[in-house]
Amino acid sequence: MKRTLFMTFLVAMLAPVVVLSSTPFRGTFVAKEMGMKLVIDLYEESVVVPDMEMFGPLNGYINGTGLYRTWYVSKIRQCEERKAVIHLSNDLGSETQPVELTLVNDSLLHFREIEGSVMKKAHGKKLVKIPTEFDMRRE
Repeated sequence: MKRTLFMTFLVAMLAPVVVLSSTPFRGTFVAKEMGMKLVIDLYEESVVVPDMEMFGPLNGYINGTGLYRTWYVSKIRQCEERKAVIHLSNDLGSETQPVELTLVNDSLLHFREIEGSVMKKAHGKKLVKIPTEFDMRRE
């Protein structure tokens, strides 16, 4: 009886780890110091972008406090075990930003803008460029 309870407990504790490791590019990641949030699911279009519900579910978006526009995942160029390259487009579709996402560990994601437009944040009455590289933690 004790062995059965122990095995049930062990399976219950390990199940989320197995699911997480098989879909590392699914979830919510935040950069608290920058006030930014990335919600992604690179395996299926299941994320509804706030204020863009008319487009239906997409692969994800990034937005945040002061971030100029909501940027959504418009293309997945590469998605491997620990690295993905995606294209983010602003809500008007006028700018596209290729981004490399590297999973450092199960809870830390490294975000790096590759080329193209630079994402900006409102700082007072000015738009300033955000850093092109930063880390985000799984929420």
